[in-house]
Amino acid sequence: MVQDFFQKIINHKYLCLLGLFLLLGTSLLGLNNFRFDASSETLVLDSDVNYQIYDEINDEFGTSEYVILAIKNDQIFSQETLIQLKAVQDKLLALEVVSDVVSILDAPIFEQPKVSLIKSADNDKYLLTDKLDLDKAKHELSTSPIFNELIISKDGEVTAMQINLYDRDDYSEAVAEIRAIIDSNQTFEMYLAGPAMIVVDTIDFIKADVNTFGTLTVIIFFILLTLFFRDLWSVSVVILNAGLVMFSTMGILGLFDWPISIVSSNFLTLLLITSIAISIHILVKVQDGVEEGITNAESFSKIITPCFYAALTTAVGFLSLILSDIKPVIDFGKMMAVGVCLNFFASFIFIPSALAIRNITANKNKSLVPFFYNNIYLTGRSFIRKFYLPILLISFPLFFYFSSNLKVENKFIDYFNENTEIYQGMSLIDDKLGGTTPIEIILELPEEELFIDEDDLFFSEGSETVTYWWREKNMNVLEEIQEGLTEFDALGKALSLVNGVQLAERLNNDSEIGDLELAFVKNSLIESEKAKDLLNEFISEDERSARITIRTIDSFDGINRKQLLLDVDSFLSETLSERDVSYTVSGLGVLYSNLLQSLFSSQIKTISLVFAAIFLMLLILFRSFLNALFIIIVPAFSIGLVLSLMSIFNIPLDIMTITIASISVGMSVDYSIHFAWRYLQERKKSQESSEKETIYSTGRAILITGLTIIVGFLIFIFSNFNPTVLFGIFSAIAIYISMVMSFRFLPALLDLNFK
Repeated sequence: MVQDFFQKIINHKYLCLLGLFLLLGTSLLGLNNFRFDASSETLVLDSDVNYQIYDEINDEFGTSEYVILAIKNDQIFSQETLIQLKAVQDKLLALEVVSDVVSILDAPIFEQPKVSLIKSADNDKYLLTDKLDLDKAKHELSTSPIFNELIISKDGEVTAMQINLYDRDDYSEAVAEIRAIIDSNQTFEMYLAGPAMIVVDTIDFIKADVNTFGTLTVIIFFILLTLFFRDLWSVSVVILNAGLVMFSTMGILGLFDWPISIVSSNFLTLLLITSIAISIHILVKVQDGVEEGITNAESFSKIITPCFYAALTTAVGFLSLILSDIKPVIDFGKMMAVGVCLNFFASFIFIPSALAIRNITANKNKSLVPFFYNNIYLTGRSFIRKFYLPILLISFPLFFYFSSNLKVENKFIDYFNENTEIYQGMSLIDDKLGGTTPIEIILELPEEELFIDEDDLFFSEGSETVTYWWREKNMNVLEEIQEGLTEFDALGKALSLVNGVQLAERLNNDSEIGDLELAFVKNSLIESEKAKDLLNEFISEDERSARITIRTIDSFDGINRKQLLLDVDSFLSETLSERDVSYTVSGLGVLYSNLLQSLFSSQIKTISLVFAAIFLMLLILFRSFLNALFIIIVPAFSIGLVLSLMSIFNIPLDIMTITIASISVGMSVDYSIHFAWRYLQERKKSQESSEKETIYSTGRAILITGLTIIVGFLIFIFSNFNPTVLFGIFSAIAIYISMVMSFRFLPALLDLNFK
């Protein structure tokens, strides 16, 4: 029946090709909509309770997405430099996506001359607007409780502009426009940072790698396949089939508006690999059929079963990612499952149709497999046959031990080489401007009976003089919390009402201020629209909730976000234990940490389900419990070794390296199924020649596929983007181990079922 099906495809080859190209043409309609998602929300858990809290905090305090522009110049406080800074700020403000820009030009100078606190409200002056002693202004701002490490470094040689952005789903265009202004400036040494920029730059690095190394990989694949097959038509069929599958899948994703995120950035590479793998297995089988004198239809009917189960197990492996709590990881699993299924069906229509137009010749490369079998395979065969069980029994406990010690961390700065602009910018901002990723702490007081002192000289309509956080005793609690947070080495600049109060104390001759002065500070602030907007970011409308923002030093050596947040929570709990104050810890720093912890739990859940599902399918295919168990040892060994190596070399599991496990399972299962299927057939014919016959047929396909893909992956080590380098190295290792396990261990294990 299956043979008849393929014969019909061969007989109606042009009609089948027309159908495939119609599918391609239809899907290409969505190619313009195929895109990368550069929103920072791809780095958070939609199901995370803290995400909802984060949204509520943003709504209550009116915070927005922003990026930081760091400007390095040892003459910042000169008239000429300030004028040039004003020109840069004006260009930024002219951008439609920019809502506001805060710089040292917006920072009030209160100490020229220094007056009493009561008079300071009318004593604010500004750079470029008022006549000021610039050296004194530099000292005042660089030591200011509010502005130092916010918009000016302590040494006064690095200034920053906080560029607040309007809400967007994608900030790539905004970052590009800001970068254009940076590139056009020849005066300053400028660096851009911030969560939105990190995501956009990561996507840009990935796009560059896809364009550069993707093209280079295809060229290398073409060269190597030509050397292996020594037939341009065979290689052309493989590459054309891969192109058909990749562009059709990309178009379908575009039609359904399914964007690529940081997590799924390796999607195209993996799809290329799976397409080339199945094409090579089909072509090698057809070449064997030509030598045996059987028809192509019969060859296709013999290879479709192992290919079907290999594709099915690979698809299940990727579909298991839907158990993750991370939307980009779920989407990646779905994308790959769709791509693998499309690859299977397209390959078994396109390749038979193409070979019906022009068939391929018998194997012309007679040296590859004999060389491998005689000089490599037979060399270690006796050792493996004798010690394969002890090796496996020792390896798996070690894998379990090392894998359980795998770190879960995500330092974005480590994604980039030290010579890249983004690395230098993030490092500069961490060192000089108080850190990158914000953590937010909301402190809430219980409701209290409203008290208004009508005799208070500073009371005004619509304003309560000293309630909630504006009371001295409560402000002292807020200050104690903030000062305690700044003691953590991995935390940088903290900002809250406290910074404003500290500035007021400085203006009050460094004397502490009480309820009366706090009332004055409050009423002075609400009289200024700009100050009022800033104030609203740190205290709620009812004044019960106060907000502290503090940034993490992402480049801090040995940072452990989970432990850091636990320590912060412990500190807050202990400090507030005897006070009637509740607290909430949120912010992007918390969301990133939750994402990382979810990655680890997702790995455990998905790997467990993958192996259970694959085992059931192997049980159906091979109808033997032991054979299914032996075959699944190959992917288990491969993934165990890869995760153990990551643990040994202190490479953390993060949003980029999570896909390596999926690759390990996918490629290992593919090799082991194909090898076991052919080996068991040959074993029934002859015990003596079963290994040799399997290696000379299916083994040749595995060798060609594996060697080609390994070399292709190793090209990625020349990338400037470290996750791409790791992806290439560990994927190559996974494929190599899969080949070794299939060739060396699988025959010995399968023979146990014949004893």
